[in-house]
Amino acid sequence: MSHKPLTETEFVLLITRHQAAVYAYILTLHPDRVAAQDILQETNLVLCRKVAEFEPGTHFKAWAFRIAYWQTMAHLKRIQRSGMVALDPDVLELVAQEAEEQLTDFEDRHLALKGCLQKLPAGDASILLAHYQRGESLAEMAGRLGRTREALKQVLLRIRRVLRACIERQLAGQVHP
Repeated sequence: MSHKPLTETEFVLLITRHQAAVYAYILTLHPDRVAAQDILQETNLVLCRKVAEFEPGTHFKAWAFRIAYWQTMAHLKRIQRSGMVALDPDVLELVAQEAEEQLTDFEDRHLALKGCLQKLPAGDASILLAHYQRGESLAEMAGRLGRTREALKQVLLRIRRVLRACIERQLAGQVHP
């Protein structure tokens, strides 16, 4: 069946929209963040080279996941050849299938999270930013904020609960075709 190829703009929009999900998918197969970023870039290059093979109207994210899977497998083979231990390919295939199912609504959840983060009080947002984005330990934050490590642990737990509830409310309010 012949199809009209994607324009460059359409392709860039698709690849940009699904970039975080593809990265999360790769991380489920290869939890080393630096290697996962390299694999993501390799995946993006392959997606660009193979864009003419993509059939518009089909599931772009599934296609990108498949390419990411094969790029991850190629990376893991290189690791094995260098003498490092890697998971059995059958186990990785099962992990890949589960990851694909778990990431089906990734973009919706990601957008909901962004909206919910904007609704947080400034103090809560700064605690999240310090811990999860800048990588500050609870001990570092406790010293800087004059709070105990345990108190910050409880604050983070409360913030995560608030965010989870907000995300679920937003997703429940969405209308899907």
